[in-house]
Amino acid sequence: MFDAGISWTALHGHRPRRDVVADLAPGISLALVRCAPPMQMLSVSRCGTTVEIYWPSGEAGVYLRCRIELNSKDRDLLRRRRLAHQTANHQSSALAILAMMLLLAVCGWIVGGTEGMRRALQGTAPRPDGTVISRESMYRWFGARLLSHAQVPELFAILTRVCGRAGLARMPELYCLPAPSDMNAYALGGPEHSAIVLTEGLLRGMTREEIAGILAHEVAHIRNNDTWTMSWATALRRAIDWTSLAGLALLRTRHNHGAMRASRPLATLLSAAPTLGQLLGLALSRVRELDADATALELTGDSRALIAALDKLERHHTGPAPMAVSAFGHDPMRLLRSHPATSERVGTLLNLTFEQSREPKQMYFGKSAD
Repeated sequence: MFDAGISWTALHGHRPRRDVVADLAPGISLALVRCAPPMQMLSVSRCGTTVEIYWPSGEAGVYLRCRIELNSKDRDLLRRRRLAHQTANHQSSALAILAMMLLLAVCGWIVGGTEGMRRALQGTAPRPDGTVISRESMYRWFGARLLSHAQVPELFAILTRVCGRAGLARMPELYCLPAPSDMNAYALGGPEHSAIVLTEGLLRGMTREEIAGILAHEVAHIRNNDTWTMSWATALRRAIDWTSLAGLALLRTRHNHGAMRASRPLATLLSAAPTLGQLLGLALSRVRELDADATALELTGDSRALIAALDKLERHHTGPAPMAVSAFGHDPMRLLRSHPATSERVGTLLNLTFEQSREPKQMYFGKSAD
């Protein structure tokens, strides 16, 4: 029998779990302090109706403390904010897919008119998810081993609760990737058949509450069928690449027959089409990640654990050196990332949990992971 090498007692930092109160905070105070929880770059502590968040200031031993005072008012406003965020994510996802389809249709029209447009779109029609998930295939693809309930019963208990809240009829299979120096998680498949892969380093390096947040994020991808959505986007992007290449070849032939001036704008569009398709696919991926974060918050109600888990992943992948970034900044390099910056993800989670000022706040994190 495979031994994952992980006992649940190795997952340190256990505390009795309490869901974050779904209230708004009318008051936020910021202060530089010389006392902060040890060994944590970012920590969120709760005491009654107060939430305290610490970020490194860049000076040794000095931290920026953000204290949020909660009350019991305006729950409906918070619920409407979360619904509006979810609706905006769904609309952004639909617009990204539609933009890719429109770009492909234009490329197809350049190649073969109406018939070329029809043929280009026909080959990218969405198909049912055909991902084959089995113990043998997971070991062959990732080197991951299937976990059993007997090995990690409390991990399965957490997953069962999360899947129950998500309304999944079938619980995902759990796999462990024997990578003690890596912290990562992956979701495969859709609501009918799925799997979640957790690295050994993640299981050892995170608390139970943080692992619950990670599992909720992956379950959100499964419930939202994001694997299928991103597979469709990948098919569209590949079709754009091939169709634009065919269009450029066709225009080059026309150029040899003296139609150079008329075809120059079309050649420019076809040359840019693969890059545009790639940027649209990355934008779709970022939207799906933000939506999975919001769904994970809905499933766990624990923004503190989600933020702490994001911080640990950030520090693991980029190192402990803090870097000043704005949670609501518009970094042009974000367009080239498949995942939003950690600062953006944390800012969104806080916005969905507490009432905050509309003015940007300076936050300190490690360098953003791609």
